[in-house]
Amino acid sequence: MLERIEPYYIINDNHQGIIVLDSLWNEVKRITVDENLFFPEARYIDYVNNRILFKLEAFLCLIDIESSGVKLIELPDDFQDIYFSNLHCFCKDHIMIDTSKNVVSLDLIDFKITVLELASVDEYPFNEYRNRYNGIVMYFRNNKLICHDSENIIIVDGTSVIEIPDVVSIKYYQLIASNTYLLAIGENQLQLINLENASESKIISFASPCYCVGADIFEEQDKIHISLLLHNDWEEIMRVEEYAFTFDELHKHVVL
Repeated sequence: MLERIEPYYIINDNHQGIIVLDSLWNEVKRITVDENLFFPEARYIDYVNNRILFKLEAFLCLIDIESSGVKLIELPDDFQDIYFSNLHCFCKDHIMIDTSKNVVSLDLIDFKITVLELASVDEYPFNEYRNRYNGIVMYFRNNKLICHDSENIIIVDGTSVIEIPDVVSIKYYQLIASNTYLLAIGENQLQLINLENASESKIISFASPCYCVGADIFEEQDKIHISLLLHNDWEEIMRVEEYAFTFDELHKHVVL
């Protein structure tokens, strides 16, 4: 796991909780949950208030990055086997998530969990696109919804919609986007795609024995910044790396 929640980077602390790093990758603090519980199945980010909600096997776990507060909410028995998928909204006092049992709402004041009818959440952002592209693979990260079918990739950020042909050529497990670029993340390769001209893309490969378990992208001062969480199979260690470059500086195919 690698997440960027300004001004921090967040990584998994060997299933005991999370490690909070600053922009220079210095450790700020560790927030411990429970080594017997912390095996996240999904995570949802509040970028405004710097909070993360993790879906664990039998609990929801809310972590406040600023205060280091941890709240474990036990899931009722009939909730433990349902699949948690896309985020509808992460508000100050509640969060709503799509699941295999309709939309689930968690009250962040009394921590009550309820199931909502889909019609009651139609006013929330991105629902039009969720309904239109129902059944298509979707990713939600950095406040952007990415819908991917066999022909097109649609990026929605609440104020604009960008649609490009599917030009992803690598095997990937996640798509994320900045304002100008789409990043396909695979264990062995990344593909960086220019949203202004989707025919332009760059491939970044990882030399064995390293593979990518998390990545992030943002743009700052005319540079593309890509952060990587890499695992080394031989040494059984994880490391974080960050690269900054312009799109034109990057060769067509780079091996790290």
